[in-house]
Amino acid sequence: MESRRTSLIEAELRKRVIAAFDRPEEHAAIDDVALHVARGPVAPMLTHFHPTLYVVLQGAKRLILGGRQIDYHGGQLVLMGVDLPALVEIIQATEPAPYIAVELAVDRRVLGELVAQMPPRPPGRGRPVGVYPLPASAVSATSRLVQLMESPTDARILAEGVKREILYRVLSSGGGDGLLQMVRAEETLASIGQATDWMHDHLGAPIAVEDLAARARMSMSTFYRAFKDATGTTPTQYHKMLRLHEARRLVALRSRSMTSISEAVGYASPAQFSRDYKRAFGSAPIHDAQRYGREAVSSGESAAADQ
Repeated sequence: MESRRTSLIEAELRKRVIAAFDRPEEHAAIDDVALHVARGPVAPMLTHFHPTLYVVLQGAKRLILGGRQIDYHGGQLVLMGVDLPALVEIIQATEPAPYIAVELAVDRRVLGELVAQMPPRPPGRGRPVGVYPLPASAVSATSRLVQLMESPTDARILAEGVKREILYRVLSSGGGDGLLQMVRAEETLASIGQATDWMHDHLGAPIAVEDLAARARMSMSTFYRAFKDATGTTPTQYHKMLRLHEARRLVALRSRSMTSISEAVGYASPAQFSRDYKRAFGSAPIHDAQRYGREAVSSGESAAADQ
């Protein structure tokens, strides 16, 4: 009986998400909440995640983080524990059965308050990205959150309480280990953040792991292990993904040549830049520049960019 009730709530929630997604003014009514609907597969793209939980209601998505591939689908809860760039693609979505998910940014302050009020639980091992069964109680709370989007006044007064409830429901479920890890790793992540912040600000500069470890006030071996535990990838891979993410933004702006963009993100060779870009996004930068509406390179640069 409970299973049937949850299925009915999920079906109603899917309808509400699609309806609100098609009316942007509604799903913008609640801060730190985003709705995702895709009516067909989407090619891999580089995305920068922040601490977030996803209630996945239908369809399937693939995430590639360093050498790890993670698939998740409707009926699952996904927790992103740290800031990290990763490749994502929607692998299962159709017009009659689109990919549907609700994204909620994790408020670490609220999370810490909840953990302090709840009974202690044995420590588990969370990962930078965790996939868990979707708890029925979280489905019900998420449905009420999306319903609030229909009334800006209701959303303004009640949304924070419902978001807090969703975090509580997840903490009380199998996904609680992932959220607890966010709280317990706060000090380590703050130290790792010194290094990632520097990488964000120096995309064009070469990196030396020993210098990053010094910024994090850790030994080389401790830093490398902590960085990989926190982000799921190595410092070098992380920096490379950041560079390519920025390169794609510059390509979309169409304000620079490919050579200028490759130099801006630290590539000495435009050909190597193009190969890495194509490996990450599935198409050469010149093709993306054309797709964005204007060719951003001269004909003399085209040969190098297409390599």
